[in-house]
Amino acid sequence: MRRLGLACAATALFVAPLAARAQSDDRFCSGVDFANTPSLVIGRIKADAGKVNFRKNGDKKNACPSAAAACQEKAYLVPGDLVAVGAKRGEFTCVAYDNGKGDRGGWLPSSAIEPAPVETSPESWTGHWKRVEADITIENAKNGLQAQGEATFGALDPERVKRGAVNLGSFSGPLVLKNGQGTVVDSDSVSGCDLRMVRAGAFLFVRDNMQCGGMNVSFSGMYRKAGN
Repeated sequence: MRRLGLACAATALFVAPLAARAQSDDRFCSGVDFANTPSLVIGRIKADAGKVNFRKNGDKKNACPSAAAACQEKAYLVPGDLVAVGAKRGEFTCVAYDNGKGDRGGWLPSSAIEPAPVETSPESWTGHWKRVEADITIENAKNGLQAQGEATFGALDPERVKRGAVNLGSFSGPLVLKNGQGTVVDSDSVSGCDLRMVRAGAFLFVRDNMQCGGMNVSFSGMYRKAGN
């Protein structure tokens, strides 16, 4: 996310405790909910949108999100930025965005977002993809694309590391592509690990069902190819 400053403190909305949590109040956006998103949709800030500020969540004390000045956040995106697209409320859309340090969710004006072109060729998916506390490798095997990944929760917290309280997760399985959407179901997972993926721009977007590892471990997020 461009020029977020302290707004990055609300990180890991794709990837950690708040990932994919349904909210009882539809004025609250913490990211894109896996359970209520049949496919992973990627949007792009329009070329003529200029600077697009996030809008605050609503509560009993305010009517956000809205166009009112009191609802405008300092954090903003610029044309070309990519977001995962979630639920809509009035003229606003709940999105998730990664600024390279972590993910956050928030409301953006729907009028500023257009569908992003996605990569459909298997060759564009292969490689080693990384984000904070997770990596995914996609290879072109004999029977098609194969994906595997490893993730942690707490590996960057010295106190958790010291206590041996880092949670781990992993998955592996065939990556099935259809109409630009990738799905991986880990048949060896006891809990039923399920992932959705999309390739757009220079990124690999991933969402999982929070069943791919220990508590708070998630592969959801926006990945960059290693070395880029």
